[in-house]
Amino acid sequence: MRLIGVALVVWSATGSAAPGGRVVRVERSGGFRVAPRLCEIRGDTGNCLGEQPVSGQTVVVIDEHRVIAEVQIVEATSFSPSCPTLWAVKTRLVRGTPGDSDGVGVIDPNLDIVRARLLERSHMPASPSGFADEEVWRAIDRDGDGAADILLTRFGCDSQGRPAPGGSNFCIDVWARTGTRMTRTTELNFGRCNR
Repeated sequence: MRLIGVALVVWSATGSAAPGGRVVRVERSGGFRVAPRLCEIRGDTGNCLGEQPVSGQTVVVIDEHRVIAEVQIVEATSFSPSCPTLWAVKTRLVRGTPGDSDGVGVIDPNLDIVRARLLERSHMPASPSGFADEEVWRAIDRDGDGAADILLTRFGCDSQGRPAPGGSNFCIDVWARTGTRMTRTTELNFGRCNR
């Protein structure tokens, strides 16, 4: 079964004109405004993890070096009623070549399409959960600073989603950076999806 992932926190920065014509930058941190979705795109189909994608949304497909394609969501349907965060999607290519549209995709309005990339395995951080058996499967640098901003992790788990190393079931978590902290934004227990 193919996997997709993503979840991202958007922290907004707004500029406002101050007296005397100066621009003052105000950064707000706190709750999630938009959680990014991670997708696995295969031609004109794929799967996305997180909140249901909406027709017309853009999925940015990236590799370890750059953005390689952009596809648009045409349709998103539930993968399974018991899997509320997993979606089967149909897409259409809007930028790139058909062969380049296969790979890891991200739906995130704050992704820098010039600098975003997947991090290579040698640059992946440890899982933010602290579980020894939770593997960081994908790490995305959304702004080109070399740090992971979105993580997709996987681990053996029980039917309740608790870590259970060596079990036949597995779970996936999506983490997103908020300031200096990584926060879990999406959870998926594949044992429930197969019911």
